[in-house]
Amino acid sequence: MGDTLRFNLPPVREVTLSILIQPLAKLQTLDLAPLRVEWQNEYPILEEVAPLSPWGPDGSDSVQFVRSGRSWPMPLCSFSTSGGGRKIMFQHDRFALSWSFEDAGNKYPGFEALMTEICDKFSRFETLVKESSGISVKPMRVDVEYVNHLAGIPAHGAMAGILSGWKEESRFPFRNPDYCGFRVHYCESEENPLISVLVGVDSIVGDTDESEIPSSSSLTLSAEADISESANHNELLASAHDVLVTAFRDVTSEKMRREWGEGQ
Repeated sequence: MGDTLRFNLPPVREVTLSILIQPLAKLQTLDLAPLRVEWQNEYPILEEVAPLSPWGPDGSDSVQFVRSGRSWPMPLCSFSTSGGGRKIMFQHDRFALSWSFEDAGNKYPGFEALMTEICDKFSRFETLVKESSGISVKPMRVDVEYVNHLAGIPAHGAMAGILSGWKEESRFPFRNPDYCGFRVHYCESEENPLISVLVGVDSIVGDTDESEIPSSSSLTLSAEADISESANHNELLASAHDVLVTAFRDVTSEKMRREWGEGQ
């Protein structure tokens, strides 16, 4: 997952890097039309869907109506590769890059490559917003999320292992559940008190016959941090990733990491 953690067969299945910005109320899709031309060869598939709920403290999941005569809210725009394994997404309050596993030939490119790309693409986004509206984009928060596949480890087994430090005798104390979910959140990570971290484990529903208990699970690690006046969003992305590297080591065993080919 970074300079200090490399695998021959990494378990990562999805990565999302996000830069959350101060909302640009008047931003419209046409303001960013040049991106369609500039990124078309690399990201040929364009999709526009309803915008995500606002990320800030004033955000609400409640239904909101657009009154007659008011401008229509900017949709969530998504630029995807032909196979759909990589996407760039943006709307009036965020910019994100995601990578997802497609098949055995789709090798994880590494955090450094993804970070370089989101920084380059976000810089172009900033320039176009400034040229079209005269307003400077203000990054407010960063978020880094990794979703890993724990093949052959059911969620209840992963939960028992994490809580016990993966001791050999660790066992789930009850009968096997049909579904298991587990969350731990720290507002201040041990490595960096400015960065919060979330660890989540879930059953992978659908990986076995419907009559069977899921035999594999997903391990989600997410870190986020607010950007202060003196902070740089690029540096915070790297710091958030460092926090996740530490968290990943904390919640996995040496045996698991050997099987994934750590350091190879």
